[in-house]
Amino acid sequence: MSIEYFISRVWRYLSIAAFVVVLLFTYRGLPDPTAVHFGTNGRGDGFLPKNEVFYLFGSIMFAFNILMVLLINNVKKLPVNAFQWIPNKKWLIDRKQLEAAVLNWLNFLPAIANTFLLLILRALLALNDDRSFNTDYTYLLIIGIVALLAWIFYLPIKLLYTNPDILED
Repeated sequence: MSIEYFISRVWRYLSIAAFVVVLLFTYRGLPDPTAVHFGTNGRGDGFLPKNEVFYLFGSIMFAFNILMVLLINNVKKLPVNAFQWIPNKKWLIDRKQLEAAVLNWLNFLPAIANTFLLLILRALLALNDDRSFNTDYTYLLIIGIVALLAWIFYLPIKLLYTNPDILED
């Protein structure tokens, strides 16, 4: 088992568990109705019932993770000639290593998305708390963009600049 496999799976499953726990605690702490849009003064000017917020976040996370499982299962079925676009042809020699690299990469996306949704939930809870004076959560957008860009470029860089372990028979 590679470290990449371990990190991608552990992070994904821990992010799902953490998201569920944070979603439950957030639901308990949110006022009804919950402010989901905020004006320039930092006060809420768009509201939803907290049940809808709970179901919205839960369904987004659930649907995204199910779609990723379906995508991963379909990528496993692709023939090796579907990867002829890879410039480093050493990856095409061993199908298992190429498949592991792609599947690990695909498992990082839901882990990143779950973690980002978890951070959004925490910010939403803090913004709806009258005791909180921090209303600037613009750094979350930067974190999301950086994480998504890191995910996008991870596989191409790995496939271009690393070589798989070639086992000689």
